[in-house]
Amino acid sequence: MQKQTRPAYLTVPNDLSYLPGIQAFAAEFARMAGFEASEIQMTLLALEEAVVNVVKHSFEPDEIATYQLIFEPTTAGIEIVVKDKGLPFAPSLVPEYTAPADIDDTVGSGLGSFLMKKSVDKIEFHNLGRDGKELHLVKHLPCKSIVEYGDASNLALFPKPTAEHGAGEAKRAFTIRLMEPSESFEVSRLFYRAYGYSYGIDSIYYPDRFEQLHKDGSIISVVTVDEDGTIAGHFALVKDSPDSRIAEAAMAVVAPVFRGQGCQNAMMARLLEEARKEGLAGVYSKAVTNHIYAQKAGEKGGFKRVAVVAGLIPADRSFKGIHSELSQRESVAYGYFVIANPSGIVIYPPQHHRAFVEKIYRNLGLERTVGPVAEKTPVQEDASALTTTVVPTYNRAVIEVEKYGGNILSELRMGLKDLCVRKIDQIVLYLPLEDPYTGAMCSDCEALGFFIAGILPFFRHGDLLILQYLNNVPIDYSKIQIASEAGREILAYVKDHDPNVPSR
Repeated sequence: MQKQTRPAYLTVPNDLSYLPGIQAFAAEFARMAGFEASEIQMTLLALEEAVVNVVKHSFEPDEIATYQLIFEPTTAGIEIVVKDKGLPFAPSLVPEYTAPADIDDTVGSGLGSFLMKKSVDKIEFHNLGRDGKELHLVKHLPCKSIVEYGDASNLALFPKPTAEHGAGEAKRAFTIRLMEPSESFEVSRLFYRAYGYSYGIDSIYYPDRFEQLHKDGSIISVVTVDEDGTIAGHFALVKDSPDSRIAEAAMAVVAPVFRGQGCQNAMMARLLEEARKEGLAGVYSKAVTNHIYAQKAGEKGGFKRVAVVAGLIPADRSFKGIHSELSQRESVAYGYFVIANPSGIVIYPPQHHRAFVEKIYRNLGLERTVGPVAEKTPVQEDASALTTTVVPTYNRAVIEVEKYGGNILSELRMGLKDLCVRKIDQIVLYLPLEDPYTGAMCSDCEALGFFIAGILPFFRHGDLLILQYLNNVPIDYSKIQIASEAGREILAYVKDHDPNVPSR
């Protein structure tokens, strides 16, 4: 049973003889957090690899120094942060592990890194500039997935619709209200029946975890309820962090008999009410582009297109059990709904994309002043601050630049190389639009193979310029469907700047 565990902090000399003590402490911390022996061993395996990497690669052989270990309880388990101020780490220098062809063959290099990735649920690498770097290991408590509960007959996939989005169905009475955390099981079952295991936000398949996310405020859900009190639809605001100024409208599902009844529009309207109560600056969405129904629903609710990201979703994870498998990775159209419009915000778009960026802001109705961009990339001695996050379920990654330093190009180049070597299909790059260096940096990033996607206002550190990279992933832009004229203009601009398009 999980106990109330408080954060713990260790400062450790860069000497591997301290590793047994670190592991003993970590094991007890994990045990107090509710983990059983097998899961604790997996966590210790990942932690050992992380500590060995820091001690061996972050410091000179004879250097006497220390590094920090932070153990934190989370909603779903624990997070261990390994923090140091040693030498920069280049993930691309860690070889990829290839399993031996025969049991008697010698095990190749890279096994430790491979095991670390397999032992925990999430790994993030943060470059903090002058504050060093951090490796985050996240381990979730084991909990039952929806398929481990009860009668399997209640989990049969919904049949494919015979009429387009319920056209011709008799009108049904329903109400829209906030979801109670205790209803997580019923919503989880609804998602499984609609998507199988193909939905990208995995917490939806674990009712206990999904319930806890509502209790701590990370997710705010509304549901459609029929006359019998059965939940027939769900929509949610998903926050990236507790202090986020915007939230994503996501996790939408409607039972087949209620499609075409106006449930989704009604749930969206209620979500926007909740967003205003939360004091959010706006709400964004990611609509698939293999059809235009979701886009039209969003635009009817007031969402305007701000970006098109190509190949974001693997073809076999889109609407499994509802639509046929797609012929290419699915692209998404970002939409944005304005709630707050403060004045005085200055942005610095690159000169060659300035007209494109300004047009998106005008269409949104957001006030922005365009400032003079820096003519050159950063030359200051400060180190860059950026975060790289890999999303295994989508085989994609996000690189977010928080601060430019003199080493920014080398950091981006090494990070991109690492992700490509790991065969990550799609990479999104966030550049801070409120930084004068973004104008110059954009061109350097495009020289690496990135290309424009659009913008996103009020993200964690301010407005973003979104770039994207496709790692040997062909995109047929003729298969991307966009509902609005403004969205089609963004798509045409993206295609025109994609270096992978054969005509270029």
